[in-house]
Amino acid sequence: MNLTTASRTFQLLNRIMDVRVSTEPFLPPVPEKPAIPLEAARQPFPRVTPESQGISSRHIRNFLEELERGRDLYTQDVMILRSGKVVCEAAFGAQDLRAAKYTFSACKSVVSLAIGLLVDDGALSVQDELADIFDGDGSASLRRRLKGMTVEDLLTMRSGVLFTEAEALTETDWTRRFLSDSLKGEPGAEFAYSSLNTYMLSAVVCRRAGKSLTEFLRERLFDPMGITDIHWETCPKGIEKGGWGLYIRAEDLAKLGQLVMDGGLWQGRRLLSREYLAAALTAHAQPPAETGDFNYGYQIWVGRHENTFLFNGMLGQNVLGFLDTGIIVLTHAGADTDFQESRYFEIVSRYFGGAFPARLPEDAAAQEELSARIRALSAYSRETEPAGAAAAPFLNRSFTVRDRRAASAGLLPLALQALYNCYTAGVSSVAVSIKGGLPELIYREADALYRFPVGLGRPAVTRLDFHGNVFHAAALGRFTCDEEDRPVFRIRLEFIETPCVRIIKLVLDGDRLLLRQTETPGIPYISGKLCQAAQSPLYRPLLLVAAGGTEEDFLIFRTQQILSPELICEESGR
Repeated sequence: MNLTTASRTFQLLNRIMDVRVSTEPFLPPVPEKPAIPLEAARQPFPRVTPESQGISSRHIRNFLEELERGRDLYTQDVMILRSGKVVCEAAFGAQDLRAAKYTFSACKSVVSLAIGLLVDDGALSVQDELADIFDGDGSASLRRRLKGMTVEDLLTMRSGVLFTEAEALTETDWTRRFLSDSLKGEPGAEFAYSSLNTYMLSAVVCRRAGKSLTEFLRERLFDPMGITDIHWETCPKGIEKGGWGLYIRAEDLAKLGQLVMDGGLWQGRRLLSREYLAAALTAHAQPPAETGDFNYGYQIWVGRHENTFLFNGMLGQNVLGFLDTGIIVLTHAGADTDFQESRYFEIVSRYFGGAFPARLPEDAAAQEELSARIRALSAYSRETEPAGAAAAPFLNRSFTVRDRRAASAGLLPLALQALYNCYTAGVSSVAVSIKGGLPELIYREADALYRFPVGLGRPAVTRLDFHGNVFHAAALGRFTCDEEDRPVFRIRLEFIETPCVRIIKLVLDGDRLLLRQTETPGIPYISGKLCQAAQSPLYRPLLLVAAGGTEEDFLIFRTQQILSPELICEESGR
């Protein structure tokens, strides 16, 4: 990190940490998230019974039930395929399999496929050096420093460049910054995971293909495979982020996993060479043991002890392929994980890591039990409930927030605010009304008004526009009382295209209202990241000043202040 970047990073962190004022964006905010329709995938896989593919319906039902019991897994959806056929698909709670889901690092594997297409075309070699690809982007001294850094070094996370995702939040020219950044050792020597390596692969595709990563993939993979409504976020210079920021439906992501499983064939048509995929699924680097039980190929994880491949993203996006049996298990989640440290991998390996016959006798009773379990997992299978008398204390009342911490609290989860450089101007009032038989939350910020229905029993889905960033959100509420017998309106607002959830509690406390907010992934995950950063000599000075300390208990306390505020509100007009 150079001094300029350190200063910028400190300023942004300091603004986020100060709960008394609204966070001022460091870079001008630009809308990045368009509205993406909730629609089924085109060119869908065939749907068949599990038994026709040699898997017991009861076996799959037990798997789903174990995921459901694992509250720490925060499973959102599951899709299981064998031999290119879907044997199970399930959405948990308010999730919707039709949604184009946000991928963090799982889309790194998609970038690898684009590199493979260029290699197949003869337009690129993995041994090509960055100094040649980006000739003219730097001085002679930069070319000398980058000499020997290859495309393969980027593919295997061994570039040695220190430029990180956090630093990119305050930079406008990521390519220039990467090419001019400090090196940790020799290129190709040491595995050091960084999404900016993948970003540079995206930039390589732009250079060698003469078009954007999305355009290139649309022509070569997406259109032939019926993959639609793709949105890939870009850097300030308009290059796809590569290592994160791809919105893609679960079934469409599964198609790309199936392409890898089938050695580059799609419905009998060759789209990618078997030779490139063989190299991509070869272990080129061994990450630290704490990341999980996988080695690293070309932006695709490779099982150390099982013949598997994995597209993997933080918080729980996984496309896990068992090469010996042709089984693919795709899941999305909102868990507090970065790599494969979750016990999810032990569970899925236990259920699907063994041998399976080609087919089993059909079992209608077990199939119906599985279908019933899948229906029960979805909150949309439930009936809408009436508001009832418990809603009366909240209805048609408006409350003004009288708390200095209100300036930093907003409806959009802070994780998404930081991701989209779209910070709240602060909550000013909340109100509850009835519309169409459902409670409606009216949430006013200093520069925006949000109003949406809250389902009772069954979620209500709405679209929320945060300064041009449009999200589908599912709201599910219930009226209850707390341990002090105070009326409570609890709302769970799931941003169903992302792993993020906003929890809102309105608590009536005499003549005032307490507005309590939190989010997931939340305090354990973020405070853990801060505590980890506090051990780094690079970031410790920043946290010391911005947070006011680096002790673990103190960082957890500061995280609670930011992510879980309790704001005092007074009834408007009093």
